[in-house]
Parts: sequence; C-alpha cells; structure tokens
Amino acid sequence: MPNFADSFWSEDLASGLQVLFKELRNGCEECEMYIQLFASRMQFEVNYGRQLGGVSRDIDNLDSVRDKTAITSVKALVEMTEHMVQEGKQHLAIASNIESFVLQPFSRWCDDHRKRLEYSEKILMSNVSNYQKSKKYVSKLESEYFNRCRLLEDFKRSNFSEEELVNAAASLKLREKYEDDVAREMDYQHFATVGGMEFDVKSMREALILLLTKLPKCEYRVPLINYTLQNTNSGGEITKFLLENMSLKDVDQAENFGQDLLNIGFLSYCNGVGSNFVNSKKFQYQWKGYAYKFARIPQPLGETDMNIPQVDPKISHYLKDFTSKVSSASPKMPSMPTNSSMVEPTLSSAERELFKLTRDFEAADKKYRRECFKMDSLRCSVEELIVDHLSFMEKCEMDRLKAIKKAAFDFCGAIGNKISSLKISVDAMLENDDQIDPPADLLNLLLQYRTGVFQPRVIAYNNYYNPGAFQNFGIDLETRCRLDKRVVPLIASVILSYMDQIYPELPSDRLRTAVWTAPVKLSLSHQLRRLLNERQFQTDAEVLEIIKNYNGEPSTVASVLKIYLLELPERLITNEIYDVLKVLYAEYSLTPKTDAEETQLEEVATEALTKEQAEIDQDRITGLATTLSTLPKPHIATLDAIVAHFHRLIKILKMGKDGEQLATQFTSAISQEFANCIIEVHMPDGNDLGYKIFYDLLLHRKKVFGELKRQGTRNKKVSSSAT
Repeated sequence: MPNFADSFWSEDLASGLQVLFKELRNGCEECEMYIQLFASRMQFEVNYGRQLGGVSRDIDNLDSVRDKTAITSVKALVEMTEHMVQEGKQHLAIASNIESFVLQPFSRWCDDHRKRLEYSEKILMSNVSNYQKSKKYVSKLESEYFNRCRLLEDFKRSNFSEEELVNAAASLKLREKYEDDVAREMDYQHFATVGGMEFDVKSMREALILLLTKLPKCEYRVPLINYTLQNTNSGGEITKFLLENMSLKDVDQAENFGQDLLNIGFLSYCNGVGSNFVNSKKFQYQWKGYAYKFARIPQPLGETDMNIPQVDPKISHYLKDFTSKVSSASPKMPSMPTNSSMVEPTLSSAERELFKLTRDFEAADKKYRRECFKMDSLRCSVEELIVDHLSFMEKCEMDRLKAIKKAAFDFCGAIGNKISSLKISVDAMLENDDQIDPPADLLNLLLQYRTGVFQPRVIAYNNYYNPGAFQNFGIDLETRCRLDKRVVPLIASVILSYMDQIYPELPSDRLRTAVWTAPVKLSLSHQLRRLLNERQFQTDAEVLEIIKNYNGEPSTVASVLKIYLLELPERLITNEIYDVLKVLYAEYSLTPKTDAEETQLEEVATEALTKEQAEIDQDRITGLATTLSTLPKPHIATLDAIVAHFHRLIKILKMGKDGEQLATQFTSAISQEFANCIIEVHMPDGNDLGYKIFYDLLLHRKKVFGELKRQGTRNKKVSSSAT
C-alpha cells in the first residue's frame, strides 16, 4: 500500500504538499459537516422534548379533571399526557447524551486536529519557501561563477599565447606569494588601541573570534516596526563577558573596550541612533557583518555575503594601504620586517588584469562551492522534515477517519439506548457506521491525489574545469565512473561488497532479506551519505573504512545505495527508453480471459497456458535486452552488478528452510524497493513498470545480460572493422 511519505512529492516540493493539504483541509470540512449533523439532531431532540414536556400546558382545564381518575376516559387522558411528558424527557436525555458523549469530545478533537494540520502546513511551506529562495541564490552564484570562468578563458585566449601563459602563471605565483607574505606581516602590525590595550591584527582577530563564538547571541525585535535583528547582545552581556574572559581591570575598562568595538565598526547600536556604549541590558548592540569577515568565520543564521556590510569607512583606508601604517606601529610591539624589505613582482598590464580575473574567478568559485554544499545539507534537512511531517499527517488522517467512525457509533448509541422504538432507525445508522472504512478511505485519497514518489533533486556543485570531482552523490553516472576509473561507481560496488561480507554474520535468512526491505529513517541515511560525500575516494578500502567506522545498522548502509541511485541526474534506465519499455510491457503480458474462454481453457489449460506464457516471456525478455542495449556502458554495468548481487542472495535463500517461499517473497519485495531506483517514476503510472523490469531482470538475468554482452561484443567488432 502506498503511503503519504512516498506519494506527495513534486519537483518544486511545494505543489505536491499543496495538493495533500488541500485534501486534508477538505477532511476537516467533512468533520464540520458531521458536527453540524450531530448539533442539528441534538437541537431537534431538545425542541421536540420541550414540546412534548409542555403538552399538558396546551390542554385546557386538564388540572381541573386530573383528580377524577375514576372516570376511565379522564384517567386515559392524564396517563397519555404523562407518557408524552416522559417521552419528552427521554428526548431531552438523548440531546444531553449527544452533547456530552458525541458533540463536545468530537468537536474538541476536530479543533486539535485542525491545529495540528495548520502547524504542519505552516512549518513545511515556510521551510520549502526558504529552500526555494536558497536554490535561486545558488543558481545566481552558479551563473556568476560561469561568467567569471568565461571571462578568464576569453582573456587568456585573446591576450596570451601558450608560452606567454606559462610565463604569466609563474609571475602570478610570485605575486600570490608576495601577497601572502604581506598578509602574514599584517597579522603582526598594530591594529588599534581597544580598552586601553594595544592589539595587532592577529590578536584582535582572536579576541573577536572569542566574542563571536563563545558569547551566546540572540534576536532583537525593533520596537514599533516588524523587523528582527540577528546576532545581538545587550551592553550588559558584552561587559560581563569581557570581564570574565579578557584581562581587564574593572567595569570601566570593559565599557571602554565595548566603546572602542563600537567606534571601530564591529558593533552597531540597535535601539536607535547612538554612538555610545552603555553597560545595560536595555541597550542592545548587533555584531556587524564586518566583524565576522574580519574574524574570518561564517556569519550564522544563513546570512550570506549578500547582506554583509561593506568595510567600515573608519578603517577602510587602513586596509587599503597597510604599509603606510607600519611606521606608526607601537614601539611595544615586536619588530617585524616591513613591506620595504620585500620586492613586489613587476607585472604587465595584461598580467595584472589576468591576476584580477583569476582572483575574481577563485572568489566566485569559493562562494559558489560553499553555498552548493550548504544547499545539499539544507535539501537533506528539508527532505527529512517533509518525510517526518507526511508520516505524521498520515497518522492524523487515519485518526480522523477513525474518530468519525467512533463519533457515528457513539451517536447511534446515544439515540438507541433511550427509545426502543427508534431501534430500526438506529440499526440502519449502525449499518452506515459499519460501512466507514478508514484504511480504504486513506488508500482512496492516496490513489486519487498522489503527486509523485520521493525523487530527491540534488543541487550539485558544477565545477567549470572538473565537473563531478568534488562530490560523489548527484553526479552523472558516466562522469562518476570516469573519475573513479571503474565501469561501476566506487560507492555502489563497495556497498554491495560490504553487504556480501555481513550476510554470514546475520543469524537468519529473514534478517538478510529484511536488511534491504526494512524502513530506515531518512536522517540516518543522510548521515552516512554526508560522510561518503565529503571527499573523493581512490580505493575500495577508503570507502569501506568510512562505512565500518560509521558503525550503523546494515539496513542504513543498504538505504544509502538506494539514495545514491535516486539522486542520479539520470536513472540507470534513462527517460529516453521509458516509453519504449512501457509499450513493450503493455503488449507482452497475458490478456485477461472472459468466463466463457476460461471454461474452454480448463480442458487444455495447463499446457496451452504455459506455452503461451513462455512465448510471451521470451518475446518480452528479448525486447527488454534489445532496449537496454542502447544504454551507456556504466548504466548497464551498474544495473548488472545490482541484479547479480540479489540474484546470488536469492540462490542462497532457496537453499534454506522454506527457501522457495522466502525467495519468492523477497524477489517481489526487492523489486518493489528498487522499482523507482532504476527508472524514474512518471505519474500517474506509478512504479509498476520499474517493478516489472527489475522482477524480470532477477528471473532472467542470464538471458538479458548475456544478450547485452553479445551485442556489446558485436558492436565492438563492427566499430573496429569500420575503422
């Protein structure tokens, strides 16, 4: 049965969620309809009960004849009136029961359910919205990066020959070394007097790092306007921290220290316009982007270079022409060699421009790469959040349907327990209650409104000169295999080998199969994925070491292979042959027979049916092999490695107790698991096609891949003879 966590995905993430929450809100409206029904019936019972209870008041002179019970007609009148009054009380009791046992608890539950729904929708949509904004920002950085690359390459081609370019590269290295030396010298030059103490650049940076990383920051909401400032501290917090962590004599020196931080431009006043530092919890100060930039640490809360302020004008001149400051260095500082002792390499105008373009390219590359990996981490977090909330919403929707069923049952009980004459009507309503089937309704919602299965969209770092060389997941399979110098990507082959190693350690065949089919929390899969994505691997041993050191469950390791296949830009079976395979499996399958045909077939059923099925299977497998032969070699090899692994496992399963049954169950289950890993799911088809293909590959592996190898050998001979 499909589930929420694998049914409401879309390329932009938002549209699939919007479809789901629209239907869940419709469910809330359905609950409101039940509440209105119960409330209306309660009100009718109240009105009817009151009318019956007051029937004696509408009979003229009833009190005057009430004592004449010897007269049978009068006695009958009085008793009939009393029965009606009693019936009225019964209806009032029904109304009370409906309110107490049905309406109030069900209404409270519906209110709580709506709040849970609104909370999940708000959390998910806000996170998806932020993710989309970040995605646009990374796309912008990618464009800027490629523009810098093109400018650099165009300038090289138009201004340098190959020999000149080699010489220019040597000059640029000298220039870089010179600037590194100057930067190192700058670290030991006088920066400023802060709090009565002399600081060079390095010690000032260390003090800032301490303040920015160890002093807890908070948000500050600006009064009167709806605006929040990040990374703020009160004057009291800063003063207290300085006294506890810096070698300061007293509060006055700490306040002077804070004032100097404000004057230099590391702090800004939040409460309005002001230039004085005040040791008070009522005065709030924000750590400016320049402080983080000077300390060379990333600004928290996702703030990017886009909103980092420019260098403060009070010290911009100092940074631009540092050598002019050397002569004014404090005599207390240790003497260091000055810039005059270093000879600045002479560069031509073309080389200077090349140096500038190279620096611009490197800066753009660094920023783009950093944000790409941030985005990859953010994407994983958003996917984990969506899976968790979708699973929670599935439980909530099932609870809603069960709550309706219970409320309807309680409603029938509230009516039927009081008046036996209503038994027929109550029995009919109970039949309606029995017809409420929460699992069937949930399945209907899924089948009718599902937007797509889980198909992660990786934001890959696309390096201009060496694409795919900086991460392992989300990279085109051919590129990855070329970099790994393998026909099967290193990570995939090592995971399969690792699973082969741990099978003997597992106590039973059922546990060996459960490793591949057991559900795994997405956050656990992403943890191991992150470790395997941090660096490039040269050998199997490097990958194996990370997997073993991770020390996770075997099912987590297995899930990472599924994640790897899902994150490929093009699945193992590419979209180009999707329609061909769809037609192939639609045409070569057994046609359902009518009842009359089935009766006729019973006489020759077994032999004829088996022969027909064998012919259909043969044609389908031949067509499958021919179609798969158009795939690139790494795709075929990886598919073969995965299928071969499970084919071996199935053979081992057949040797054990109840082996045939377990092998059959596992073949079906693993085909379901890998259906959307090998081929992209197209809605509304679902993953039925992927299931059939993987099932056929497991049953007919030798035929399919044997034919693929023969066709590959034949193609090589044809190409070699043509040359």
